[in-house]
Amino acid sequence: MPTMNSTDTTTLPLSTRVTLAFLMGLVAFAIMLGNAVVILAFVVDKKLRHRSNYFFLNLAIADFFVGKLLIFISDNRFQL
Repeated sequence: MPTMNSTDTTTLPLSTRVTLAFLMGLVAFAIMLGNAVVILAFVVDKKLRHRSNYFFLNLAIADFFVGKLLIFISDNRFQL
């Protein structure tokens, strides 16, 4: 009896895989866009450059790269 792996996407219909790939790409794009706005605001507005706001800049940079990584993971996982 073959075991069913919950992460195995080959058993999903093509329409479901396309929908999941689109939604994951949309989420990754939203993550990258939102964090890019935070980084840009920090760079442009000198009033935001306080010691306490560097924490938010660091979070935005790290989250930006997580969103970028999500694109590569979703691209490799949901090959059409």
